[in-house]
Amino acid sequence: MASARSLVAKANNTNVGSLILMALVFGSCVANGEYLGGRRGLAAVAGNPTVFDITKNGAVGNGATDSSKCVPVPKGDFLAGPVIFAGPCKSKVTVEVQGTIIAPPSGYPTPEWFLFEHVDNVVLTGPGTFHGKGEAVWKADGCGKKVDCNLPPTSLKFRNILNLDISGISSVNAKAFHMFLVKTTNVNVQNIKITAPAESPNTDGIHLSNAVNVHIVDSLIATGDDCISVGRGSTNVTVERVTCGPGHGLSVGSLELGWFVSKHGCGPVDITYEDIMMTNVKNPIIIDQNYGSRGGDSKVAISNVLFKNVRGTTITKDEVQFMCSKSVPCKGVSVVDVELNFVGDKGGHPSSSGGLVGALCTNANVIFGGKLSFPLCPK
Repeated sequence: MASARSLVAKANNTNVGSLILMALVFGSCVANGEYLGGRRGLAAVAGNPTVFDITKNGAVGNGATDSSKCVPVPKGDFLAGPVIFAGPCKSKVTVEVQGTIIAPPSGYPTPEWFLFEHVDNVVLTGPGTFHGKGEAVWKADGCGKKVDCNLPPTSLKFRNILNLDISGISSVNAKAFHMFLVKTTNVNVQNIKITAPAESPNTDGIHLSNAVNVHIVDSLIATGDDCISVGRGSTNVTVERVTCGPGHGLSVGSLELGWFVSKHGCGPVDITYEDIMMTNVKNPIIIDQNYGSRGGDSKVAISNVLFKNVRGTTITKDEVQFMCSKSVPCKGVSVVDVELNFVGDKGGHPSSSGGLVGALCTNANVIFGGKLSFPLCPK
């Protein structure tokens, strides 16, 4: 790839679960927010989503006419969906949610509840709530740990959008992903709250695919899966002052259901995890290229990853785990000023390093520095 990809997770008092980098999978059009059948027709026919076509509601898509529009949702509880806000339109569109919007249990012809697509300069603001009612489908329809399955619908998907601001909203009990950003550029997410039980399957807080210039700040994300997962083609992503947990932490390249990059090609580069607090975390720092492996060595290269000023407590004796590819070992991985106090293996997870608290490195060129609370990887 011509340009390096970067992710920065930093700030004072940022609380997360695990910091996870995983890279080895096949590509998936649907998993990356695309549709195998091309762009859908936007007709509100029986069995299809309700379509909010802003060009038919006063907006003019010529790039010159002031088509600023506010779509308010007042206080109260409203059963609605699935819904599509569709352009094309380049004028500002504001969706203000004051009340609670409740998802129906079924009737989703496409894999999302609310979809914003081909609408630039979108503002989605609260203090309202999107309630996905995922508790009604997790056991029956959730993918769990299955490799091949169709995920229940994402609560909020943003696709092909330039300039997106999301603030003040809450997302509760999504059926699958709470928020999915696909082919979006210039995104600011702040002061949002995302919640689902720890045992809820595939309820990623925010998933990114081909998302560019993304800033996520001052938010709470507590789910049963990744807090924030950064998938294929995403660049210049910054996460600051975000509290994660329960959940799987900040992940780059989640492979469980075939997301992120193809098995061959460039992998995560220029990634910084800095100024992070952890509390009783399992697998606090991990790069795992064997995760979800279907045989064969990964050909995805991981380089220039920094873990700095990470502090707190862990229930895993292997405080730092780097399990990289034999074919393309990890390069330029740095661990600086990491102090994690082992507080007991409460989850019953044995240590891969023979029971001693320390670091585990396989096929990884790791530079350790500063204050460290654990023995280094054996030479």
